[in-house]
Amino acid sequence: MKVKRQKITVEELLRRYAAGERDFTYVAIDDWREDLPKGVDLSGINLEGSALSVDFSGAILREANFRYTVWGHCNWQETDFSGSDFTGINNVVECVFVRCNFSNTIWDQANLWQSTFEDCNLIGANFDNADFSEVDLYG
Repeated sequence: MKVKRQKITVEELLRRYAAGERDFTYVAIDDWREDLPKGVDLSGINLEGSALSVDFSGAILREANFRYTVWGHCNWQETDFSGSDFTGINNVVECVFVRCNFSNTIWDQANLWQSTFEDCNLIGANFDNADFSEVDLYG
């Protein structure tokens, strides 16, 4: 079953979030050349079922819902994902995470194929049934 996603830009996401919206289920953000501002706080955002090709480097995404998202062109550095839920995510293109905080996150049934985690905080992370094919862990 093909999922229809609403395309939005990073700028639109930031504007709507600042206005109080938190539900961004089934959106497609394909602005991988447009970075989020460093330190932007998007805690509690709901991106379930979305397709994400955006740079979250330096952002704060605590307690975010990334369930069943599809990722591509991910190269995220120093992002705080603590307490977030990544259940069932699908990594379609190699992702690199450097010095990210993934403490107390859920990765049940996540496909992390060819991902790299370098110097990341994984304390309390739950990787039950996650696919670690060709995953690199450093630090």
